[in-house]
Amino acid sequence: MTASSRRAPVATTSGVQFAPYAFVVFGFLAVCAVVTIVGGKDAADAAGALGVFVGTGLSGLVFIRKSRPVGGREGLGWTLVGVGLISAALGVLTVGVVFFVQGDAPAFGWTDLFFLATYVIIIAGFATLPHTQGTPLQRWRMVLDGLIGAVSVAALLWVFILAPAVTDLADSSLVTRTIGAFYPFLDLVVVTVAMLVLLRRSRHRFDLRVALFTVGVMFQVLGDIVFFASGHAGSFDEAEPLYVINLLAVAAFFAAASLVGKPVLGREYADRNPPLWTQIAPYVPAIGMLLVFVANGVRSGSPNPFLLGAVIVVGLLVIARQGVAIVENRAVIEEQRDVLVSTISHELRTPLTAIVGFVEILDEESASLNEDQRGMLAIIHQQADYMSRIVSDLIMLARGSVGDLALDVRPTRVIDLAAASIHATGISPGGVEVACEPDLVAYVDSSRMQQVLVNLLTNAVRYGGDRQLLRVVAEGSDITFEVHDNGAGIPRRHEVRIWDRFDRGPNRLNAAVPGSGIGLAIVRAIAEAHGGSASYSDSEALGGACFSVYLPGRGAHEPLPTSDRSGASSIRSIA
Repeated sequence: MTASSRRAPVATTSGVQFAPYAFVVFGFLAVCAVVTIVGGKDAADAAGALGVFVGTGLSGLVFIRKSRPVGGREGLGWTLVGVGLISAALGVLTVGVVFFVQGDAPAFGWTDLFFLATYVIIIAGFATLPHTQGTPLQRWRMVLDGLIGAVSVAALLWVFILAPAVTDLADSSLVTRTIGAFYPFLDLVVVTVAMLVLLRRSRHRFDLRVALFTVGVMFQVLGDIVFFASGHAGSFDEAEPLYVINLLAVAAFFAAASLVGKPVLGREYADRNPPLWTQIAPYVPAIGMLLVFVANGVRSGSPNPFLLGAVIVVGLLVIARQGVAIVENRAVIEEQRDVLVSTISHELRTPLTAIVGFVEILDEESASLNEDQRGMLAIIHQQADYMSRIVSDLIMLARGSVGDLALDVRPTRVIDLAAASIHATGISPGGVEVACEPDLVAYVDSSRMQQVLVNLLTNAVRYGGDRQLLRVVAEGSDITFEVHDNGAGIPRRHEVRIWDRFDRGPNRLNAAVPGSGIGLAIVRAIAEAHGGSASYSDSEALGGACFSVYLPGRGAHEPLPTSDRSGASSIRSIA
């Protein structure tokens, strides 16, 4: 198999061949274009209007007919485009009838309702085409980029082309001025939507049909600008539209319509960062608009109100775009971190299981070892258990949201849970003071809550002083687990961030103090999975740090069995 045969298919229209009738239409449009160039004004107006009417109407009908078997969002999108073009053809026909009956027609008037409807329907149709691949945040960022460029281009067009024409329309009726003002706005909207559909990473990216239609939109926008600038007299007869531009637009529309329904192969993309030019392009017209705004203000001594408004709007769009980009980047980082956590945890689990297993076998035969060897074996066992806890924490983080955390809730005697947690940390049984009612029972996942207490006790020993207190307070059916130490506590600026994954607060850059920075994130996740919460405060008991886990409705008092009345463990209790 060659390299070329292994490449992913490219989104393209199979065959890219036009039917014979398409060439007849192209020939008809070409003849009309020639007449508009070499003929007199009457002949040019007649040939241009006829070509636009016939070409636009046929394009709309072909779009509708060929989109039927396509179905889905794509079929609906092309159908709406066809309906919009038929609306434009009806508008041309209406203007022709009015011109024939009255001998003239207004450059801008009630007949423009057909054309304004065309813009709205086509914009809706193009926006209906299948969405870009990627997240909603990526789509919003692309839309904001397009709006930044569109508003900037609109401001520049207004200053250099449209403003003089609007000045010439000052004596026209309110209807004429209002309708004329709608065209530049809708032109920019349709260009923005067409460019987004053409360039976004979807199965329609660089699609020949979309590209042809976008070219047609560009020609139509140019034709609208020329007509707007020449229609200031308010009379269609006195306006000087360049029909050649409109006929080129119609030819592009018909070519796109002729290719609808052709098989289109799916497009696959390599994962990579977007090219630099796609990030810079929307800001080039924005920079140009800003330079024009400054130059205009320096020359006239006061800012242009329209340019000032455009600069403010673009500034707000840039702020919104940066906000979306920040949220998007944070989501990407979190996703990459989750993948890394999942990969590392699963890669460590297999060798760690073997290490722990062999250490336990050696521990059973430790009688044949001398005292130093037993000490080294105990250290290996202790560190292997520590690594096992870290891997368990990583796996839990990799599983996703708190709502996905499965709990095995059973009644658990709290004093026994405290004893097991202290033993799991490797702290001597008398090294932690425990304040707990002996008959207190918690309805929790005992293994998860042991994980919580182990993490909090380990942090108290690692970052606190030489005293630790595990206190469990019951108020009705609510239980609060508190772990106190007599260390330096947590600086206020770190009190919120310490609950984030991989954040170690004031010790984030201290390699001398071990820690992964995931313990408190695990504590909060397990607490929330139980319907509770985790918090930090200064310790009133020991003067250092106090980490609390509050579990509402999880506690009860049950009488102790006779054999357990003397205490459920050998830990030093101050209850």
